[in-house]
Amino acid sequence: MELSIHKSDFVRGLTRAHGVADRKSSMPILSNILISTEGKDRVRLSATDLYIGISCLIPAEIKTGGSVAVSARTLYEIARNLPEREVSLTVGENRATEIRCGKVRYKLPGMPGDEFPPLPNAGDVEFSELPSETIAELIGLTHYSMSKDDTRPHLAGSLFEHDGQIVRMVTTDGHRLSKAEMSLGDGEADRTFQMLVPHKGIEELRRVLEDSKGGRSKEDSSPSSLGIATAAGSAFFRRDGLQLSIKLAEDQFPPYSKVIPQQQTRKVIAARPLMVESLRRISLVANDKSGGVQLHIEPGLLRITSQNPDVGEGSEELDVDYAGDPVKIGFNARYLLEVLTSMPNDEIALELSGELDPGVVKPVGDGVDFVGVIMPMRI
Repeated sequence: MELSIHKSDFVRGLTRAHGVADRKSSMPILSNILISTEGKDRVRLSATDLYIGISCLIPAEIKTGGSVAVSARTLYEIARNLPEREVSLTVGENRATEIRCGKVRYKLPGMPGDEFPPLPNAGDVEFSELPSETIAELIGLTHYSMSKDDTRPHLAGSLFEHDGQIVRMVTTDGHRLSKAEMSLGDGEADRTFQMLVPHKGIEELRRVLEDSKGGRSKEDSSPSSLGIATAAGSAFFRRDGLQLSIKLAEDQFPPYSKVIPQQQTRKVIAARPLMVESLRRISLVANDKSGGVQLHIEPGLLRITSQNPDVGEGSEELDVDYAGDPVKIGFNARYLLEVLTSMPNDEIALELSGELDPGVVKPVGDGVDFVGVIMPMRI
């Protein structure tokens, strides 16, 4: 195999693929990136850990076709430190892979490309085309409340739904729940889906969307789309020559609608940035294990307090829009901060009932339809 490729294209493809390679696997081939030629003008870079697979096509001048698997980490570090010019890659005897760029030369050991595990194939299934910005926003509003405990697969992921008109993501770790949805109008009613995407897959999809957004020029303001499909127990996401496959969880996501309180007796309107700053300050003296803060709410006033015998105590008062009966309730400060910092709105509504009832956080104003539910703490 022999090809030439520009350094910037090479790094762009490796940046997207190398993070998926599994360096800790007992299968050495999984720590590699598969480099395979397609036609005369493209090369495909692929990586997998057997649960997540990623491949991207990038332009190249192919002199001799073929394939080889090379260490993902080594290849990425080498490529991003090369001079900004054409890179030549040649595979010789015993799959020794030579990389040249100007006066720089490397020779890396390679493995047979046909030993690389095949990535899942979507086949002939049709993809739904959804706005990339919408999917990125839904992930940003919900990803933090996924459980990271893989022994609880029904919670360690995001429920991702599309009914042809509304696209929705829901996550919960048992202590809190986030639901975000957006109407797409008259969409593709025949291309609906419901899937439970594991947290590692959601994080990889988030990186793909961020990388793609960062790679667009400032002049390109046209809306971009993300192709989404499911087939053979995997989800497929594709855009800009890249395809991400994720093995789906087979477990049943909890009935989230039963967790969201339908009626709350108290509603507090607060300035989100000011509440975030106050929570960060007062949480400095919170208990390291519980991270608890207490909210004292009375007409026109919210007082945030916390105390720790080993550290001290703190309190801060905020002006709020509230005219109901006084109430106090405890929450994990980190849970409150994560839901508040995920939202772009200037104002938020905190809906409460009693001291032991869940709190509900909603944005005030236009945007995504979002609900955050947080279980209270005894303080």
